[in-house]
Amino acid sequence: MPPRFRTAALPGPLRGPTLPHGEGGEPRLRTSILAAFPRLHPLLPTICAIASRIGYRAGPQPGDPAGRSAGSRGRPEPFRHEPPMTLAPSRPLATGPAASAAPPAPQPLSVHVRETVALALPLIAARTGLILMLTIDTVMTGRLGGEELAFLAVGISPQITLMLVAIGALQATVVLTAQAIGAGESWRAGAVLRAGLVHAALLGVIAGLASIWAEEMFLGIGQSPSIALGAAEVSHAFAFGLPGLLMYIVASFFLEASGRPRTSMVIIFAANLVNVPLNGLLALGWGGLVAPMGADGAVLASSILRWGAFLAAFACILLPARGADQFGVLVPVAEWMRSAASLGGEVGRRIRRLGLPMGIAQGIESSAFTTVVFIAGSVGAAVAAAHQTTMTLVVLVYMCAIGFGGAAAIRVGRAVGRGSAPDVRRAGLSAVALGSLIALPAGVLFLAVPEAMVRLVTDDAEVAAIAAPALRLVGLFLAFDAANGITTGALRGMGEVWIPMFTQCASFWLVAVPLAWWFGVSLGWGPVGLIAGICAGMVASAGTLVPRFWFVSPRPPKRL
Repeated sequence: MPPRFRTAALPGPLRGPTLPHGEGGEPRLRTSILAAFPRLHPLLPTICAIASRIGYRAGPQPGDPAGRSAGSRGRPEPFRHEPPMTLAPSRPLATGPAASAAPPAPQPLSVHVRETVALALPLIAARTGLILMLTIDTVMTGRLGGEELAFLAVGISPQITLMLVAIGALQATVVLTAQAIGAGESWRAGAVLRAGLVHAALLGVIAGLASIWAEEMFLGIGQSPSIALGAAEVSHAFAFGLPGLLMYIVASFFLEASGRPRTSMVIIFAANLVNVPLNGLLALGWGGLVAPMGADGAVLASSILRWGAFLAAFACILLPARGADQFGVLVPVAEWMRSAASLGGEVGRRIRRLGLPMGIAQGIESSAFTTVVFIAGSVGAAVAAAHQTTMTLVVLVYMCAIGFGGAAAIRVGRAVGRGSAPDVRRAGLSAVALGSLIALPAGVLFLAVPEAMVRLVTDDAEVAAIAAPALRLVGLFLAFDAANGITTGALRGMGEVWIPMFTQCASFWLVAVPLAWWFGVSLGWGPVGLIAGICAGMVASAGTLVPRFWFVSPRPPKRL
């Protein structure tokens, strides 16, 4: 390894490599410089004059206060011989755009496709596992009849809206983690995790407290007294598990962005395996150990398991770090307390600044869907149950889009950290194309055999007959729904959050909700009309966001 030279302790722009020298004056200095840098022979007089003038030497000497050299105070001193030193960095060197002026070579498209699929598949499974909990609740509750299913549909709708707003805001953690890792600064990820968990716990408590007034709210929006009472009990049960769910989400975001997506997938599927018998015990009264609790018992079972999923994910983060703490997660308890007291400090402020529009956008979309549920509930219990059945199947398919959207956010975020604009575009567009294609087979099934698909959710003949035509219609628009969700993830990976928020607002509140009311209630189309309005919102959103990403992705990436 060629010799390197230690930086001299000189102020500001005068810092540079220490030159070998001795007591023999300028001739000895000329000889030393020529030996080290033979091509500098024409410049030797100038170099030696500058070196003698500023007292260039090998760093701080004993007795210099605060490590400052005599040269830094303006007093030249004689040159002393010192053997060459090797630079030893005190922390890992950055590999992002700050480390080099030239951006890295872009990755081939085949690499983007392969790595996007490898990351998206476990994310799809993990997100499906989250929805599978709600699906198990819906299926088990459906065995008790349409009224209990209506309790479930109305009761979880406002809580789902608040949960999705919180998850949208917390998605800032995956973007910040991915960009830090892409820039070669993985040690910063631990601070993002701590700040994210603090915000998750706080948002979960705040959102859960809203369920205290659930019955009054349901009555105020026109639900019947019986539905309002049953739905309020469901809302209380859901609120119990909300902080645990949000902290699990943050932990899973960390695992996914740091290259361990299969871990969160295994945890949530293990929870679902336990959810089936626990639902049977609490909701249906299997074994006679407890009286059947109906819809609120099903939701209570899932809430318990969400807390268990968080504890398992948190353990999977901490335990491997005991061998090699690459991401800076093992810190003293006092550091966790400081992070909680300061709401994450500077990292927390970045999460809030980035997460605010994300949360608002998620709230705009989910509140629009919740409003459509309330419209269905005002028409009748059977219509509400049919709409819930249709949307349960749609959301299951949408998990593919959520998985590819998460992969797009992570891979685009890493490309931003590397400073590679071509990789930003390729990562985003490959995810959009793959996710939209995967949605097509499900659309074919919805079109061809809607009755069989509906029977997977409910045995109620009346509900199934109402839901089947709506499911057939939505099968035509699943690819638009997928493109909408995935492009949103790609834009978030870039830090582009405000334009998608306004797009969601216009698409769902100016298009979807008014058309759902007009088609479903004014024209009397029922669930088919409600779904038609939602599909119009999907098309409007995708038709705006995909061109937006195409336009902004070639720009030079900017880290958050």
